[in-house]
Amino acid sequence: MTTIYKAIPEEPEIEIYHMEENIRFVGNDVKIIHINKVEYGSILTLDEIDSLEVIHIKSPGAVIAFNSYPHQTIKIRGAFEEVRVKDRNNFYNLHRYASNPTLPLGNIWGAIITRDPTIQCGDMDALMLKTTEITDLKLDGEWSHISLVGDRSLQSIEVSGKRIINNIVINKGLALRSLNIRRRSLTCSLMKCPAIDTIIGFGDRLNIQPKPRKKNALSIGGFWHKVPEWYNDVEALLQIPHFNAHLTANDTITCDDLGGVTVMPYTYNGPGGVCEFTSVFDLDDNDLSLGIEISRLIHLIEEEPVKRFDAFANWCQNNLSLFDQYKALRILASLISRGFASKPIIQVRNHISEMNTCMPKLITSSVNGGNQGGTWNKLYSGDSDDWEIPDNSVMPFGRVDLEIWLNTNLGVELIGMHDKNLVPQRRYSSRRHLGENPVVRNILISTLSAANTVGRNSDAERKLTNLAESLYTNPTINTDPFCCEFTIYHLGISRVANQSIIQQLIDGIMDMRTSAWIKAALLVGIIDQVNSPKARIALKRIASDNEFTVSESSMMNAISISGNRAFKNGKAVKPEWPYLTNWSKQYKK
Repeated sequence: MTTIYKAIPEEPEIEIYHMEENIRFVGNDVKIIHINKVEYGSILTLDEIDSLEVIHIKSPGAVIAFNSYPHQTIKIRGAFEEVRVKDRNNFYNLHRYASNPTLPLGNIWGAIITRDPTIQCGDMDALMLKTTEITDLKLDGEWSHISLVGDRSLQSIEVSGKRIINNIVINKGLALRSLNIRRRSLTCSLMKCPAIDTIIGFGDRLNIQPKPRKKNALSIGGFWHKVPEWYNDVEALLQIPHFNAHLTANDTITCDDLGGVTVMPYTYNGPGGVCEFTSVFDLDDNDLSLGIEISRLIHLIEEEPVKRFDAFANWCQNNLSLFDQYKALRILASLISRGFASKPIIQVRNHISEMNTCMPKLITSSVNGGNQGGTWNKLYSGDSDDWEIPDNSVMPFGRVDLEIWLNTNLGVELIGMHDKNLVPQRRYSSRRHLGENPVVRNILISTLSAANTVGRNSDAERKLTNLAESLYTNPTINTDPFCCEFTIYHLGISRVANQSIIQQLIDGIMDMRTSAWIKAALLVGIIDQVNSPKARIALKRIASDNEFTVSESSMMNAISISGNRAFKNGKAVKPEWPYLTNWSKQYKK
């Protein structure tokens, strides 16, 4: 049953003493609505509320429903059960009930419904914002629940702050390309964001509905316990052209992207416990109630390097969760990038690596502590050369590990690039290629993503450049077709791809002991990316191979003469990555 409540004209404030049933409210002149008592689940539906500013709910259980998205800012004070907003044919909400298992059953004590992107949270903790003609949205404030409604102008969103976001939902970001959440979240959902190509954050669950139009161009960065299953695809991970979501050198040094992320002692007494932390870091128990923020911990260690780093190293001796392992590596990478002694850094790094690969994983884990993160399969491997993560997760341990290695004098064996991984095992030699090796593949991804961000000291930058060049010049790698097609795909954005490097890459392709069509597919890929004259000459040399048909030879000759203009004037079909798979589909039927 619904009661219609029509306010008296020019009455600015009304009071509902007892909301026993659903009420439909009409009142253009009302600015404040007080609700004293509520029967749980009763709905207040709002129509014609042009002047409304505040709804004050004094007992929990009310559902507030708007029949259209308000043009003015409206504040809802009190522990409501849900806010529902109808916007033409779309429906949005903010709620406190556990529709998702990561959402805690805690009250939301206030919400703001607005179109104003500069709104401050004050004592409110939930926000619903509809944007209009805003290209780049920067949202700060300690919101715990965020619901954003985009338009065709919105292209990027950056969310900062320190508090855990229980739930963040992006609705109808039709032109949205980038989402950067520089703090922790339990659940992040993108609904109807077809153009999204970059997502960065630290959370338990990332939901994307439906899939982006170009799902293989999507780059997910940060740390996520669960991402969509379709993202966990080798081809998709290798096809990221610009690594926009990957860790930058500046964030490696500052850890500014880890808003509100803390180190929390596992025990009270003993090494790395509360007692040691309060003593060594000169803190009291209250300071440790929510842990020490990462950036603050780094500065504290720098003030007294020996004993405070030892306390941190003792904390690392615990059976760290996956996210704590990541946090520890980020702290190590920041310290060594700032000039901290490498020997103790490497000792702790080696312990974390062993913990990650040689110990059973906790089956319950979360970015935010406790048991909110879901259940995962146990992992155990005693002989892995690569960092291990659960399926359908984003946990870029290798990328952070590379930044640590860049600031040492150690060789590439630390990051797994040694002879054992550069030579396929004998039992796999007939069916397994070097590029299919997960260790080598992750080194390729980490190196090329790191090479496209700057800001390190000169020695680290020089070491990175040498490593990136080796991916193109190392005969073991550049004569492997699967490695080659990945490095070729990134020639256009690689800072090391000069003429000499490209020539060595071409030489490696020509030295391959493989079919002529594989060499041709790779050379055509180089021509498409950088229009190399030397690649065109090499392609012309193999075009006469008996393996090719007359039409294939003619097509290759056309490319050798016209370069990548042949793909525009119709003389040849533009190659698609992965080059070998698509060449085989097109010409080897």
